[in-house]
Amino acid sequence: MPQLQAQPLEMRPILSTLPEMFQERSKLSGLWQSVAVGDRYGESWETNRRYIRRHNEDPKGTYDLDSTSAMALYLVHAEPSSFATSFIDRPACARSRLSIEEISGLLDLVLYDIPRHNPFRELIPMAYQQPMLLQTIIASSALHMSNACQRSPRSSSILTTMASTQNRTSLVSSLSIGPCMTSRPETYHDALRAKQQALCLLKSALEDIASADVDVILAVVLLLVGFELIDSGRGNWIFHIHGARIIIEKLIAFTLATETALSPLRSWLVSNCLVYDLLGSSFANSYLPHSGWPSTTTMSLLQDAEGNHCSSFPAALLPLIQTGAQLLKSNEISTSPDTSTDLEQQKAFHLLHAAKSFDPAAWAINLQPRSPADDLLHRTEIASAHKAAVCVYLSRIILTLWPGTVLLDDLEMLAAEIIAHLSNMRPGDALFTATAWPAFIAGLETVDLANRDWVVRRFQELWEMEPWGLTREALGALETIWDGRKNEDAVKSSNDRLHKHEEDWNWIQKLHRMGTDWLIA
Repeated sequence: MPQLQAQPLEMRPILSTLPEMFQERSKLSGLWQSVAVGDRYGESWETNRRYIRRHNEDPKGTYDLDSTSAMALYLVHAEPSSFATSFIDRPACARSRLSIEEISGLLDLVLYDIPRHNPFRELIPMAYQQPMLLQTIIASSALHMSNACQRSPRSSSILTTMASTQNRTSLVSSLSIGPCMTSRPETYHDALRAKQQALCLLKSALEDIASADVDVILAVVLLLVGFELIDSGRGNWIFHIHGARIIIEKLIAFTLATETALSPLRSWLVSNCLVYDLLGSSFANSYLPHSGWPSTTTMSLLQDAEGNHCSSFPAALLPLIQTGAQLLKSNEISTSPDTSTDLEQQKAFHLLHAAKSFDPAAWAINLQPRSPADDLLHRTEIASAHKAAVCVYLSRIILTLWPGTVLLDDLEMLAAEIIAHLSNMRPGDALFTATAWPAFIAGLETVDLANRDWVVRRFQELWEMEPWGLTREALGALETIWDGRKNEDAVKSSNDRLHKHEEDWNWIQKLHRMGTDWLIA
């Protein structure tokens, strides 16, 4: 999820007659409209609404007016404006990814949006001919704009130290106050409308899957997962992942049976879906059965995603999360007496040992040929943070299933270790936005107020860089866990003192009791 730098837009004279610029108009209302524009024009006017666009291949507008290549379908922002108003003077919340080339939903899903390293850009020409893909892109971008409008101006006022006040304002509220929400609710409505249209079109495509474009379907499903991350990171994403899993299993089976290779785009789409699938299992309450330990083909696909997936999650650690979650869920849904406790406990400790044996430095070195940038040091730090976070996660599963277990590791120290590694990534670094999952684990585990303050600041900084709803919801979940832990600490009942550390304070159980499927990425 890389930070996008604002790009200057050259303003060019407006011709008096522009009939050819509005050959096609979508039915979308509000800020987002599809129009056919001539690349020669920098801006155009109709009914006092401004359409601003830029084309990557022709930034100066050198195409001939009559050239067919100069006509393309673009996603643009319609802004009521006076004739003299310049682009620079427009409100900050109105400056978004103005053309389809700049749609944030495609760009925030990767660490590095640079030429030949972001396969999501291949979806752009596909969207011109695929309405459901276009509607999904519109939905994600409009929702991204809606969230961006809610961001408060950057100031230290929202970076409040938790210990500084007893009756502090909700941390979530500090991430949801902004000047544009009341004036631009139409962006959110546009997002919901476009999402609904995309879902209807997707349903129709799935009813005739034999003639459908599988790549388009996978792209739509993946972007719908992205939509849910931008929205809240909880709930509906799990249904998209479940649908993607069915398609992917059939694709992999077909590939193995026919000994054919996946195309680069399909491989990228599949690998990204798989990352979200395994990563989502860590905090999903809904039980969706998996087919066991990932196959060699699946592991290869997960490794393909390591280089530029927004999470930068080492592929070797993802199956450990999934298998640990399976142990937890199988215990929760079991209705018969457990006859394999010892075997399951051995399996859990085997997972923990595998996590401890992971070598972040070796992983980072091996990744460099597949990384779009020279980022060895930051990759080592992020992998070290993920390693420690997975160890904490698996340890908490063990303590949930076998409360009397004595662990060798101090989990509070592991939480501090996570924070120490993540502190080396700062806003503006490409891997900064890959810190959400381990930061969330550190926040769940730590009782140290200074460390909690750090986690709060990290999620607030993530929100400022990328206004994804999962950031806001993750901080809200942490606030709930912390408040509950504080209240339980005040309880002096002798009946629950014995297992307070192992059981009552186990955040695995607390998250489960919330009854929400979380996806933190």
